[in-house]
Amino acid sequence: MDEEIERLARLAVEYRGIGCSIAEIADFLIDKHPNLRLAPFRLAQVLRSAFGLSVRDLQYVTAWVQGEISLETLEEHLQVTR
Repeated sequence: MDEEIERLARLAVEYRGIGCSIAEIADFLIDKHPNLRLAPFRLAQVLRSAFGLSVRDLQYVTAWVQGEISLETLEEHLQVTR
């Protein structure tokens, strides 16, 4: 695994540990690492590595990154599947 993905996955797990939702973590990662917006597959790799998200969940994450769904819709979907 790429070192950056591994580092971001560890960071994501830490944020989950303090009570952040996966959608909040995705938003935080995009905010702090804007290059992930340009490469949604890398964000998906981080979240899959950190939380074992399904391919379907990752499709929702990608749809959010690309502006096709709102953060609230992403949040709702991820809560239903957890």
